[in-house]
Amino acid sequence: MITDADSEFHPRDPDDRTWTETMFLPFAIPDEGIFGNVYVLARPNVGIATSSILIGKGFCTQPYEIAFTDPQVHLPCPESFAKFTLGNGLSVNAPTPKEYDVSYENALGACSLDLSFRALHEPFDPGDPEQNPLLAADRSTGDRRHGDEWENGHFEVKGHITGNLELRGKKYEVDCYDGMDHSWGPRTETGTRSVAWVSVNFGPELAVHLAVLIDLRDGQVRYEKLRFGFVVENGEVHPVVDADIRAEHTQLLAINNHIRITDARGKEYEFFGTAISSHPWYNFNPSHVSYQGVFRYHWGDKVGYGEMADIYGLDYLAERMSSHGRARGLNA
Repeated sequence: MITDADSEFHPRDPDDRTWTETMFLPFAIPDEGIFGNVYVLARPNVGIATSSILIGKGFCTQPYEIAFTDPQVHLPCPESFAKFTLGNGLSVNAPTPKEYDVSYENALGACSLDLSFRALHEPFDPGDPEQNPLLAADRSTGDRRHGDEWENGHFEVKGHITGNLELRGKKYEVDCYDGMDHSWGPRTETGTRSVAWVSVNFGPELAVHLAVLIDLRDGQVRYEKLRFGFVVENGEVHPVVDADIRAEHTQLLAINNHIRITDARGKEYEFFGTAISSHPWYNFNPSHVSYQGVFRYHWGDKVGYGEMADIYGLDYLAERMSSHGRARGLNA
């Protein structure tokens, strides 16, 4: 169960040099084809933090096409994870997991933002068996695609994001719905992870989050086992118990998808999505890449938006895609 204290750093073994806490806030300006990320990874036991600010516009298959990116490593770790300012110009104030105020000012003047996130519901804890009925089966597999990033403390929460963005002299208003998260625990970063992070949002009426294992076979992306997920319908949270995702890709970037889910009540939903902005995000983590984008979703006659990110460890990709990959050309 998530409490107000979970926006802060968590109790830890001070000798564990791998202990890591992260926060991630995506946002979108759909009419402009803009999708952005604010990310912080802190290692309080070694006194350092990493932060990546990225703003993509339209379709970018190469990193140099992305509108703005500012990855900073070896920043001094803040004393608090609930209220801090980093040396890259990022400030965060999060008195609870349901309230995040984020501002950023690039040192060269290329980008600034001021965002407010307010949750639509109580945060979802995938490590709580009362909230995640798939937990026991998920943790018993030993599948290396899980990685250890989501194996310990974690919460996901959907909310309303408002504010403003200035990008290379052009100003935009931000008014969107999406989900943010915070994770904590030991983290070895071995590069074997292969998971999808899927967000579907139709405002206060309906929002969905899914975490799904990915398999890459013969160059084709397959979405497999549901790790966890939830539906937020008018503020009430219901765990997802089954999900089926199909998508088409270009250079590992999803360009459209078809999602069907069933929640614990037996209620079924179906969504059709089309990417309106996508890019490879290499600089949030040196051992991983996130092929991510914001999608326009249709649910019946309603239109919504949300992120879809296929997150791969670079060793996972090398095993399947490089000239020395032992699983290269693996058929279904």
